[in-house]
Amino acid sequence: MTRLLLVRHGETPWNKDRRLQGQEDIPLSARGMEQARALAPVVRPYAPATVIASDLQRARQTAELLGYGDCRADVRLREADLGVWVGLSAEELMATKAADYLAWRSGTLTPQGAESFEMLIERVRPAIQDLVSAPGPVLVVSHGGVVRAVLAILLDIYPDKLVPVSPGSLTVVDVPKDWPEPATGGPKLHSYNVTGYAALEPAPD
Repeated sequence: MTRLLLVRHGETPWNKDRRLQGQEDIPLSARGMEQARALAPVVRPYAPATVIASDLQRARQTAELLGYGDCRADVRLREADLGVWVGLSAEELMATKAADYLAWRSGTLTPQGAESFEMLIERVRPAIQDLVSAPGPVLVVSHGGVVRAVLAILLDIYPDKLVPVSPGSLTVVDVPKDWPEPATGGPKLHSYNVTGYAALEPAPD
C-alpha cells in the first residue's frame, strides 16, 4: 500500500481576492506562508519518503516551507489552465455567469480556451501511476484542481460531491501498490482537507 499525501499550496494574493489563477505563476502571500508552516507539523509525522511538487512557485514555496525544498518538480501536477477566466474573480463570475461558474465548480463546464476536467485527469493520471510505485509515503504538493483530479482518478469522487480543499491543506489516500488493477480492494480515503489552522471558506483555484 502506498500512502499519498496530497497538499494544496498555501494562499496567494489572488486566492485572497478570490481571483482564478489557473497556471499563472503567483507566489504565496504572507498568510499562505503561515498556512504552509502550520501544516508542516501535520505532515511531518507521516515521514514522506518521496516528495514531488508542481513546478509553479506557489507549490514549490509550500514544499520548501513544509521542509522539502529540494524536492523534484513535475509539470504534470500544475493547476488546470483556466483559459479566458484567468484573473476573473468568483464574484465577477457569479454576477455575470453564475450558472456557468457553478457548472465549472462541479466539473461539468470548461471555460473558453481552458483545460476540461477530463483533460486535467488525463494529464495527472500518469503522474499518479508513477508515484504509486515510488517509495512511500509520497508527498505531492500541488493545487486544488489536481487534488480533485486525483480523487476522481482513484476514488471515482467528482467535484460535485466535494467541498473544495482549503489552501495549505492535506488530503490522504491509501493506494494499493498494484493499482490500477489491484488484486484485492482499492484506494481508500484516509483524511480530507486537514489544515494546521482554522479553515474557513476555501479560496478559488
